[in-house]
Amino acid sequence: MSGTLERGVTTAEMAAPSAVVWIDGVRAQVARVSREGRISTCEITRGWMRDLQYLAQVARVIGDRQRVLILGPSSVRLALEREYVAMYRRPDRLVDVEPAGPVSLEELVDRVRALAA
Repeated sequence: MSGTLERGVTTAEMAAPSAVVWIDGVRAQVARVSREGRISTCEITRGWMRDLQYLAQVARVIGDRQRVLILGPSSVRLALEREYVAMYRRPDRLVDVEPAGPVSLEELVDRVRALAA
């Protein structure tokens, strides 16, 4: 089914709202894509936030997306996955991948483009 939206974008051309996150105990980098295909990035520095405050802030920045890929050291990654599921009640939206080392912001953007396609 295809319809026309604002600015000539059809629903068939819309992207799946997605996010890719790299997180560790100090900072998180988030790349998000909207339904219209717009990509935005954000960096969250933990600073003085407690663990749960930090994870909740990152989960809020991710937002209620259809597909979410979380990368980082296993303990922090799993904690963020749990926080995301507790906040949005959608474990089915988490995409499983092999553990990965640190990734650049450019790599996050490439991954979110692929995830949204």
